Amino acid sequence: MSSMVPVLALVKSNWEAIEDQPIIGKDVLELLSSSMYVNPLSIYREYVQNAMDSIEEAIALGSLAVNRGRIDIIIDAQNRQARIRDNGTGIPRNIFAKTLIALGASKKRGTKARGFRGVGRLAGLGYCKELVFRSRAEGEKQVSELRWDCRRLKALLANSQVKLNVDGLIKDLVRIRHLTTDGFPARFFEVELNGIMRHSGDYLIDTRQVHDYLSQVAPVPFAPNFAFAKRIHDELSAHVSLGNILIYLNGSKTPIYRPHADEFEIRRGVRDRFSEIKFLDIKDSDGHLAAKAWFLQHGYHGAIGSGALIKGLRLRSGNIQIGESNLLDELFTESRFNSWVVGEIHVLDERILPNGRRDHFEQNVYFNDLLNKLRPVASELACCCRMSSLSRNAIRQFESLQVQVKSILSILQQGAVSPVQSHKLKKQAIMILHRMDKASSHPALTLEHRRKFTLIIKRLQHKLREEEVSKRRHRILKQMPSSQQKIWERFITLLYEYSPNKIAAKTLVDHILRRLQ
Repeated sequence: MSSMVPVLALVKSNWEAIEDQPIIGKDVLELLSSSMYVNPLSIYREYVQNAMDSIEEAIALGSLAVNRGRIDIIIDAQNRQARIRDNGTGIPRNIFAKTLIALGASKKRGTKARGFRGVGRLAGLGYCKELVFRSRAEGEKQVSELRWDCRRLKALLANSQVKLNVDGLIKDLVRIRHLTTDGFPARFFEVELNGIMRHSGDYLIDTRQVHDYLSQVAPVPFAPNFAFAKRIHDELSAHVSLGNILIYLNGSKTPIYRPHADEFEIRRGVRDRFSEIKFLDIKDSDGHLAAKAWFLQHGYHGAIGSGALIKGLRLRSGNIQIGESNLLDELFTESRFNSWVVGEIHVLDERILPNGRRDHFEQNVYFNDLLNKLRPVASELACCCRMSSLSRNAIRQFESLQVQVKSILSILQQGAVSPVQSHKLKKQAIMILHRMDKASSHPALTLEHRRKFTLIIKRLQHKLREEEVSKRRHRILKQMPSSQQKIWERFITLLYEYSPNKIAAKTLVDHILRRLQ
């Protein structure tokens, strides 16, 4: 007999509301802070994102002029301290504490703000000994300051005997005060991390790592001297809140710019240049604009090195990068080709939202539809990569064959091998020239390359015909008696036959012939 409860009994049951008070344990704080982010540098993204929203609010209210938004980041590696300050609206004193201790209750949800879950401000809790927030709103005399004791937080989280819930934990760890002091802007918000913990690479206090990270992820502008900067701005600005906030690191007079430049390094010693840009509108199943994309065309000479900071087709939301450069590898039939590509997809569909960690998007039908629309794009880009790869292989093959023919010609022009060997070498050169002709007609080659290779083949054929007519003999061998001449020709022929490097063998023969003078 089955022990399962009959379905009918479940249908007839009377459901009752739970009367017990839900318990939100202390470990939630750990989940919302250090356990939330895989990359420690993500905390800079979270604070820059919140600063960006505050700056845009100040612009909307008329408190700040357009293009005057500014974020200053000061990193003191010696004292293991970092501070991120913006000139946005600030938080008024009367809601300062309430705003900063609220968890997952952001007023931004449902707006166009980039942060809307109300947990990003906690990003620094797991990475420092003390987390401090300061702010002053327009017209206020005092600066409000809230302090989290992160060292004590870690101790309480590790102590299994401590049974505090989130409310009790916050009351134990958080302190607030109001300061009447000079030295602060009239309107600002800042977060300060004191006693930054050591993590792998110690990236949080490495100014170069922070700069490179924010140049890729943050809503900062392209460098003014980047040829495609204005076209990208003009194409996207009508649809995307670009922000293009100026972020200054450690008092630098030059703000952080996007890493794109007209020329870039693919790998050591190999550089390429962007030739043109393509834009693409991606629409949803209802015909509405779901995303705007751009792709930079170049030579596709191979995978772009990580040091260039630009490789990969990348996703952005609110002009903030979501995930890493390899997020869309899955779209390519050969994932390696994504690292050959430079481009971005700016997501506009409000139903496609970044996940809590911002390392991907929430998985739903709208996001899957976007990916399906992008697959043909990735396929076209992969085709460019593949054709470029085939073209380079054809060029390398042609150049290798060209070296072989030139090597044979140099031996013939030396005139030191036997007539039989000379005839063999000429036949070998003719066969290689046939292979060169075939390589020069490869469909992956450009018309320019085909014309160039045809001219090279004609020149080599002409030189080979000259050797056929001249039947050249080296002057030293000509002066020898016939029997001695044949011995030396045989010896030199054997040198060439058994030498793996014909160029090195020719150099040796040249030395021998000079000694025979």
